[in-house]
Amino acid sequence: MGLADLEGLLQASMGLSVASIGSAAIGRAVQERLAVCHLGDLHAYAERVRGSASELQALIEAVVVSETWFFRDRHAFTALARLTREEWLQAHPEGVFSLLSLPCSTGEEPFSMAMALLDASVPAHRLRIDAVDISARNLALGMRAVYGTNSFRGHELEFRDRHFDVMADGSRLKETVRQQVRFQQGNLFAADLLPGVGIYDVIFCRNVLIYFDRPTQDRALVVLNRLLHAKGVLFVAPAETGLPASHDLVSTNEPLAFAFRKASSTLSAPRCGC
Repeated sequence: MGLADLEGLLQASMGLSVASIGSAAIGRAVQERLAVCHLGDLHAYAERVRGSASELQALIEAVVVSETWFFRDRHAFTALARLTREEWLQAHPEGVFSLLSLPCSTGEEPFSMAMALLDASVPAHRLRIDAVDISARNLALGMRAVYGTNSFRGHELEFRDRHFDVMADGSRLKETVRQQVRFQQGNLFAADLLPGVGIYDVIFCRNVLIYFDRPTQDRALVVLNRLLHAKGVLFVAPAETGLPASHDLVSTNEPLAFAFRKASSTLSAPRCGC
């Protein structure tokens, strides 16, 4: 057993395509774990990973890419606020608007969703945002909700004054935003991921499909289709916009938002997530 076997284990467990980050990146992560485990033999480490769920998780943590920032691809959040304000709030005078960020990384995306909707005057008690990631380390950072300068990019940073308190070690998100997001660990390809059908009115699944090969992308979109309500909206990343059409999802035509609905849906508002 060698590096190729470990690459196969990573693809089987988390969908990661070696071609998306390169064998060298995986090799560096493996060397890091070899040192931690005090093993000098790749074969012995591969056997360790095969027999230990905790070591497989540790290897996953070492290869996860966590590059993100608040309001990344801002047009998506503008579209989210507009669709919520002009469609959902008018169609549903009561009920809870249910959203999912998958993967949520270190929390910048789901917290941006919350800030966008609160700033659009969506009542806090009408929101439920689930934030799911495979990385326990990412989730711990998200729940801590203290961010450095790398999480704030671009010139439109007025939200920082409204929603953050300046601390000695960074900017801490205010409780009014933190309480809107529920973090939980989950694997997109796990059989027990978020059981149910049509759970979410909005799903953000951005900048993860690019790390999968085409069959794995199709598997992921099957899961997202299951989780998305019949009239819900799926947001993907700019580099992923060619994929939803193969799963009967059509563009909402929101400029630069990369948002899609199920082809069978109408243009009426999504139902409330309950």
